[in-house]
Amino acid sequence: MIFSRAILAAGLVAISASAAMAEDAPACASFAWSMVREQTAFAAPNLSALASGSALPSEAGAAQLTLKPAAEIALPVPSERPAKPDTFSGFVTTTVPAAGTYQVTLSDEAWIDVSQDGSSTLKPTSISGKAGCPGVRKSVRFALDAGPVTIEISRAAGPQIKLDLLKAE
Repeated sequence: MIFSRAILAAGLVAISASAAMAEDAPACASFAWSMVREQTAFAAPNLSALASGSALPSEAGAAQLTLKPAAEIALPVPSERPAKPDTFSGFVTTTVPAAGTYQVTLSDEAWIDVSQDGSSTLKPTSISGKAGCPGVRKSVRFALDAGPVTIEISRAAGPQIKLDLLKAE
């Protein structure tokens, strides 16, 4: 009898977990492009931890970025949107190996600016974001030339955010 109750309890837990995953699936599936790579990268146990101003290792792809209070940081290129009180900001630099369309994806809500010339921000080619997708909130695509890139994050609610830069599929 105790064994039967344990099996029943385990089955109910499995059904609950499956139902929760099914509820999450519609939000994740409704992005304009697949978020499977990003969800996998953001869930990795060995995610690189970076401080604002660090270089994003090109081989790492994803990283956990520590942001600073917006009032305490000067971004390299003025943001398209002014900082909000009590939000966090930060930036990383990297180098893209070849020209193409790249996407910057964030785990949480925040503003993304990308620059290649050090003086102005690039206009995105497309944007996709959905609330309710566990671990992924927003993905923005940019046409980039080969060379140095600065990715700025602002208007974040908290001091940590996961970030990924990948070539668009």
